[in-house]
Amino acid sequence: MGKNFNTNTDNNDVWLTPPSLIKSLGNFDLDPCSPINRPWDTAKNHMTIDDDGLLLPWFGRVWLNPPYGNQLGKWLEKMALHQNGTALIFARTETTAMQYYVFPHAESILFIKGRINFHYQDGRVGDRANAPSILIGYNEYNSDMIEQSGIQGHHISLRPKIFIAGISLDQNKTWRVIVGEVLEELNREATLTDIYETVIKLAPEKVRKNQNYKAKIRQVCQQHFDRISKATYKLN
Repeated sequence: MGKNFNTNTDNNDVWLTPPSLIKSLGNFDLDPCSPINRPWDTAKNHMTIDDDGLLLPWFGRVWLNPPYGNQLGKWLEKMALHQNGTALIFARTETTAMQYYVFPHAESILFIKGRINFHYQDGRVGDRANAPSILIGYNEYNSDMIEQSGIQGHHISLRPKIFIAGISLDQNKTWRVIVGEVLEELNREATLTDIYETVIKLAPEKVRKNQNYKAKIRQVCQQHFDRISKATYKLN
């Protein structure tokens, strides 16, 4: 949640993200562009216009709903350098901000279905935004949280794909997508042991980056796929 300039049909300078949307994305450590007076918290720590979040160092997982005016690029540039957080902006893909600070640096983008009803600074719901919105995940964890949020829309990875034994594999896909593709490859159902072995073969870089990859795979299976017997899961 933060300042959004000219987001809805009214000429209001401050528009707030619906709290349910932020809550669905998990906990954030910092909101660097929060209103001074806010009806709800968006992170454990907040910076306001009095602090100047563009100047101060960022830390932890950042929630970024920046001003949508001519400083948008500066906020996204800082997020691109920080590489840990989720940003909410309009889906204006032709802009310099998107071309320079989103596409080359972000992990994924969720093109949100429909348009968001932002809130006034006192918490009241405003009119529907005059443009579609996107959520941008900077790093794998934030992309996973977007994927698991339940927010409707089309979620795409921005990382290049490689091909192994004729299988299209994106090393930077979310764990949910990778496990789903592995189950598809294993005739739509498999034991955890077979899933572990196949993920190691098809996504070795993903496994290398996560020492707790087995726990992550178990979590994804429990949350997103059908358990048909002990340690055996099926593609929905």
